[in-house]
Amino acid sequence: MPDAGRRDGAYSVTLTDGTATRTRKAAPEDLVPVQELHRRCSPGSRALRYHAGQCGLSPAEWRQLSSPEHGTTLVTAPTGRTDHIIAMTNVMRTDQQGLGELGILIEDAWQARGLGTALAEHAATVARREGHHALTAVVAASNKPMLHVLEKLDARPVGATGSVLDLRIVL
Repeated sequence: MPDAGRRDGAYSVTLTDGTATRTRKAAPEDLVPVQELHRRCSPGSRALRYHAGQCGLSPAEWRQLSSPEHGTTLVTAPTGRTDHIIAMTNVMRTDQQGLGELGILIEDAWQARGLGTALAEHAATVARREGHHALTAVVAASNKPMLHVLEKLDARPVGATGSVLDLRIVL
């Protein structure tokens, strides 16, 4: 289990291999490093995150994701390398009061090191702080690592469309 803590408004996580990371709120100027994150992710990782062959985010999509009125987007980088984003976490508002939508994209080389679990737990904390009583996550049934992460947050299936599950996490 990673060691996590808050310092200087950022969320710090020490991964299972001892690597330190810092997660902070995304800013509009993070678009280029976030686009680079998308390019470093395999098509399979991007497809599992977006359920489509999305190669990256357009400036308009990034403006929406990084806009506080739409929710909170967090970016994660190795400590000391703030320009090298390795993960993006989204806690977005939905049209249902108190229900947020969770999404996480982690660069392939940084997967399976405890980062997904730490980011999901932190996202739940962020969602509570923003007044959400639950999070929804739309996850491919084949995305076993993400299903395992969300299981730790007591995610429960509330529906399915084909091979895509709609999960709910009560906060």
